Amino acid sequence: MATTATSLFGTQVDLNPTAEKDGYEVGHGHIFMKKTFHKPTFCHHCTDMLWGLIGQGFICEVCNFVSHERCLENVISPCSSIASNLIKDPIAHTWGEPDRFKKKFCNVCRRSLGDSLAVRCEVCEYYSHAACLDFVVSDCRKISCYDPNKKDTSSQVVLHHWREGNLPTNAKCYVCKKTCATTECIASMRCVWCGVTAHTGCYRSITPECNYGPLREIFSIPNTVSMPKTNYSVKSISKSADEATVEEDEYNEPGSDGAVIRLFDGNLSFKRRVSRTISVPKDAQTHQLLEAALKAYQISEDARSYYLAEITEAGSHLHERRLKAGEHSSNLGKNNRDGRPPSLFLRYEEKDLKRGTIRVYPGTLRVPVAYKSISINNFISVEEVIEMALHKFGLEDEDPEDYNLVEVLLDKGVQERIMDREECPWPQLVEARRNSLRKMKQTRYYLRKIKEKRHERSQMYVGNLPINLSDHRYKQIIQKHLIDVPFSIDVIYAQNGAAILVFDDVDAATSAYYILKEASVDDKQLVVLFVPEIHTERMDEDSCPLLVFVNVKSGGCQGVDLISSIKKLVNPHQVFDLDQGGPLPGLHVFSKLKQYRILICGGDGTVGWVLSLLDDMCQESVCSRPPIAILPLGTGNDLARCLKWGGGYEYGDDIYPILRAIVDAEEIKLDRWTVIFEPDGKLVECDNRSNSSTSSSGNDDMPNMFVMNNYFGIGIDADVCLAFHMKRVENPEKFQSRIYNKGVYFKVSVRKMMQRERRSCKDLFRDLKVEVDGQKLELPQLEGLVLLNIGSWGSGADIWGQDDDGSGRWKRSSPSDGLLEVIGLTGIVHMGQIQSGLRTGVRLAQGSHIRIWMNSDMPVQVDGEPWMQLAGQVVITRSALQATMLKKTKIQRRNTDPQIHC
Repeated sequence: MATTATSLFGTQVDLNPTAEKDGYEVGHGHIFMKKTFHKPTFCHHCTDMLWGLIGQGFICEVCNFVSHERCLENVISPCSSIASNLIKDPIAHTWGEPDRFKKKFCNVCRRSLGDSLAVRCEVCEYYSHAACLDFVVSDCRKISCYDPNKKDTSSQVVLHHWREGNLPTNAKCYVCKKTCATTECIASMRCVWCGVTAHTGCYRSITPECNYGPLREIFSIPNTVSMPKTNYSVKSISKSADEATVEEDEYNEPGSDGAVIRLFDGNLSFKRRVSRTISVPKDAQTHQLLEAALKAYQISEDARSYYLAEITEAGSHLHERRLKAGEHSSNLGKNNRDGRPPSLFLRYEEKDLKRGTIRVYPGTLRVPVAYKSISINNFISVEEVIEMALHKFGLEDEDPEDYNLVEVLLDKGVQERIMDREECPWPQLVEARRNSLRKMKQTRYYLRKIKEKRHERSQMYVGNLPINLSDHRYKQIIQKHLIDVPFSIDVIYAQNGAAILVFDDVDAATSAYYILKEASVDDKQLVVLFVPEIHTERMDEDSCPLLVFVNVKSGGCQGVDLISSIKKLVNPHQVFDLDQGGPLPGLHVFSKLKQYRILICGGDGTVGWVLSLLDDMCQESVCSRPPIAILPLGTGNDLARCLKWGGGYEYGDDIYPILRAIVDAEEIKLDRWTVIFEPDGKLVECDNRSNSSTSSSGNDDMPNMFVMNNYFGIGIDADVCLAFHMKRVENPEKFQSRIYNKGVYFKVSVRKMMQRERRSCKDLFRDLKVEVDGQKLELPQLEGLVLLNIGSWGSGADIWGQDDDGSGRWKRSSPSDGLLEVIGLTGIVHMGQIQSGLRTGVRLAQGSHIRIWMNSDMPVQVDGEPWMQLAGQVVITRSALQATMLKKTKIQRRNTDPQIHC
């Protein structure tokens, strides 16, 4: 693109052009022009407003970077046209589902996302319009970089990974301590590892080494994690750039004297109808059209290397006519009878089809340059390219037979292909350029040592298999689907119907993934996902990473946003969605660690689910009782309240203080209780070591056994809980809000209170016999009975009370004292008074072995899970399987009084 001509967009001023040395990209690559802005606009370098009436500042023709004239010499942020060339080791982004992100900016075109459809990388917070996906820079952070060739990683240095813009509103510059966040433009920098923020002009003065910040203690260091690259790694999005309407149109809408033109960058893009559009005046000449086309494809090279050709379709034939100099846009599309806008090819001026230059990158080779340019022709093979590259890298003594040339395509991800030694790269590039200019520019070559040991082992979780089968039978079931795919089975979890498959080849793992994803066993769809592998031999002795479980369906269904918030603060391989295979995949990944912590984001039921899986896996895990913290997402969240983690996470709450509090949390023990139901009324001898949370053998003569963590209820509270549960089952889509859930719970309670004559629990005290530690309990007139293990009930109510009655008979409630509190409820009104803090429950007893006889069918609930229980006997006794929980401690505020530091 000419740097001195007057174009359609204004006078181009290339004040700091990109000067390319062999092996380096120097400068920022922007092509600035002076512009008059008609609405408040802010500088992308210093974030200050551009003042004035005419020609307030400069804008880059390619990427829309805006700058004061005084800031031009200090601009650091590279133009999107050269940003990909600055990436030595490209890493593909992991896109989430398309959504609308208000108050965020596109990292490609630098415009506000507004109400436009956009995607966000779940790993590094890179944002892009759906129409800008073709130009994203594949510079995601490398979250798994285990290298078997490096035995000693103690001296390995990790550098800050900077991401521009979209900072938290409270961000402050690490260097100058001033606010660096802005909602007016994309500016300032943030390290996606440690979270440190700084102005664009300040961040280069920060030490380049990164220590992962204050959360390092719970961070899973990338060089200890392996997750081989597979095609599944980059999530497909429902609306790709190929299908998206080019959103530049909203900024370039034609006026009455304007024209819209469709652009194609090659034969393949025309065949697939993948186009971009430009809006130009009707009297625009050829050179203006060309500059607009180069801007649309973010090409900052000399415009004389390109030309435009008009496309005319005649049936199945395609005619291509090169535009002449000085030709006007009003002459285009005259043969389009259907009224469609004219279509143009953007072509490269093929001056010499027989020879050219390619860049070869060293990859993991230790050389002082980022790449080397190598001149080749139609007849130079890959083998000769390798020889020339070794010579230019100063590795003349190396044997070319020990190296491969790898072709890497940076197109919506990172795709690799090892080239045959007889291939000739240049004819392929010429053909690629005819098919798509963009894809040709996204093709690069890497030199890779053949004997270099690469970790290709892949672990795959396969769930939803039949339970309690033999190992041989599980292998038969899986082998039936993976007939020609080599694999081995690492671990089988028979009681959970799951297996961990291991593949030594990435391609085989990818094939197996897509085959099993579509497979079903006993009419149940298999759950299939790749899981990372943590190499404990590379971990520090005192390392204690955090395993995070998120239940997206708990409470107000806030888990989806929560997963994204947590992933950007820790290694995303530490975070598991319970909607994809439950807790088992995450517990397997961490099963070989000597110590780790768990954060459960969900309600009390989610906590019980994870604890039950920990019980099942205690024999296979090195750390059988990891300490557990809770981020409450449910409706009641009584266990989280008892452990001081709060009554419920609200959308928009800052996650960082919660993760920081986990580091300083206090470990406490949580008693757990085995609950056995015997409908026949037979005497039951309870096994204290039972660890089944919802288990029942196939024999009807055996009792149902559960593990209770919080409380057990019979009567009125279980009746209300059951009515609420039935309404939620009927219309689950309505129960998406914690406030709505509590509203329905209140309505159900009022309805039960009004039904005085039909209350099913009014004679409860006559139908129950209770024995506590061998002593028969005389029951007063009650409608409900609660056995309490923790100090919170019914969404935070203190049902037992904190005060002693002076008799010295009662002990203060504790989750680790080995005692259950037996409490009575006189009715709905009494429950309301307890939840309002006006009264407490009726204290009946404290004990460690409780037996209850029920003379009729009654509603019961265990940790908020209700059902109608047949008449019979219930035995509650202490389980030997205590849980280790994390209790939030008060964090003392740091005294910043200057006198303290004198």
